[in-house]
Amino acid sequence: MIIFLNELKQIKQTKCKSQVILLLKILKVFKNIIIMYMENQPDKEALIKLVKQAIEMLCEKNISSVVILSSYKVNSILKDNFAIDIRVDRIGRVLSNVAKRNQLKRLSTRIPKYQLQISKVSSLKYF
Repeated sequence: MIIFLNELKQIKQTKCKSQVILLLKILKVFKNIIIMYMENQPDKEALIKLVKQAIEMLCEKNISSVVILSSYKVNSILKDNFAIDIRVDRIGRVLSNVAKRNQLKRLSTRIPKYQLQISKVSSLKYF
């Protein structure tokens, strides 16, 4: 929460549009976190929203036109950016469901990984 308040002070000083957009995304995630901890265990809908936001952040930071999705990447984004610790197997189930709905190509590795075109991020079906 202290980090969040420091970010607000910096944004007030710089008035940079990209920082305001990032702050709004962080606020959405905090809303989901509050809902999740009020219920003590993230329900399926809250978990799907968190995975969606993590995928969007991963795609924003990516330079190439293709992103490789894995439950470990999504988990590390949630841990690093939002301090959320969710078991990897739960994230993996949500991710495999998203991949099945959107017919994402699965890579042949021991850990399930899916190939996602950056241009298709906005049209992904999560529910």
